[in-house]
Amino acid sequence: VMVERIDNKVGITVAAAMVSKYINDVDEYINYTNQIKDAVLDLAAKIIPEREVTCQVNVADILEKELLFLTITGTSAEAGDDGEVGRGNRSNGLITPCRTMSLEAVCGKNPINHVGKIYNILGTEIAREIYKRGEGDILEAHVKLLSQIGRPITDPWVNSIELIPAENVNFASIEKIAKEVSEEMLSKESLIDLRKRLIAGKIQVF
Repeated sequence: VMVERIDNKVGITVAAAMVSKYINDVDEYINYTNQIKDAVLDLAAKIIPEREVTCQVNVADILEKELLFLTITGTSAEAGDDGEVGRGNRSNGLITPCRTMSLEAVCGKNPINHVGKIYNILGTEIAREIYKRGEGDILEAHVKLLSQIGRPITDPWVNSIELIPAENVNFASIEKIAKEVSEEMLSKESLIDLRKRLIAGKIQVF
């Protein structure tokens, strides 16, 4: 799934290969792609009702030549397009080259003290909580955490928080929210809880 937003317009492109043995003909294939499109637009209407959303499914299809996005096994390994830990392994599942993101994959790292895993998750959770507590006064929150060998996880070498306020909002008030959230979520108790949730599989890691 690829998503682009320009101002209030959101364009969603879905590449959904279908296992050929389950598709009887072109009409059935088209019916499934339409169902996917409808499901995406219905979900978008619930999540971002204020946006103008469009959706395209399997845009490389050439229907008149019956060139469709089909697969035999259900994996892109058929075409040699495979990998171990790839682009999709961001902790929030998104690939955002025009937005702040970490190049560190979360999977395969220990949840006790590997900051590549912990800070990735924690940065996202801090940003979400700041945005939530802003109650509309904060349009965006971006959190960057950087560790250094020998430093406690509760004391990042860099803890950078960027805020975009709504119009006519006093910046000092939202700065106070950001500091409070950061201090709370970098506490020893909060980090122990984060570890427990990671070990229990309660946190999305890709």
